Amino acid sequence: MVVSWLVHSVSTPIRHSIIWMDMAIDVWINLKTRYSQGDLSRISDLHSEVVSLNQGDLSVTEYFTKLRIIWDELDNFRPNLVCICQTKCTCSVASIISQRKCEDQAMQFLCGLNEQYHNIKSHVLLMEPIPPIPKLWWLSKNVNWLTTSL
Repeated sequence: MVVSWLVHSVSTPIRHSIIWMDMAIDVWINLKTRYSQGDLSRISDLHSEVVSLNQGDLSVTEYFTKLRIIWDELDNFRPNLVCICQTKCTCSVASIISQRKCEDQAMQFLCGLNEQYHNIKSHVLLMEPIPPIPKLWWLSKNVNWLTTSL
């Protein structure tokens, strides 16, 4: 079923080159080898894009959505590492890496917000731990509530 979906999702000339493949993984590897962009080049472009993105005339939701799309694409190219050791890992490196990634995304989000959110940025960056991204989005959308409760 997956092979059929893949075969019927590509143009006719490409379809002719994969139609006799029986396994979806073979089709996928073949297409990826032929058509994927250089990963590092795309990763570099995404990093540049995320660093230069600011809220500007966008609503907080639109700005957040643009960031989320870039972060999701970066996650696609560079997924979180998972320990595959035979013995169960006892150090907390994986959770620290995950927490730092969340903090980096929070700082990217906050730094790109317009100047009217300066107080929110200052307060949030003092929080330990920094709230997760969905909570930051909610807080920035509800700026009036946040400024009266802090």
